[in-house]
Amino acid sequence: MSIKAYILINTQIGKTTDVVKALKDMPEVKHIDVIMGPYDIIAQVETDSHDSLSHMVMKRLQGIVAIKHTMTCTVVNLEDAI
Repeated sequence: MSIKAYILINTQIGKTTDVVKALKDMPEVKHIDVIMGPYDIIAQVETDSHDSLSHMVMKRLQGIVAIKHTMTCTVVNLEDAI
């Protein structure tokens, strides 16, 4: 079963386009939207496990110098809970 998540990204001023370009090179990133509000980008991602999601966020995403802050929102499957 794959793990899906939305990652909210806050970038340095004027660096949103650079971050979008970097995200497009990551195979886990399925969709990217540039948004207005407290965050600059929302990225939909899909990984094989929580460990691979954690690695992607902590090592690869947060390694992009132009990213100031991220918030990861993992998708919950309610069908299993009902």
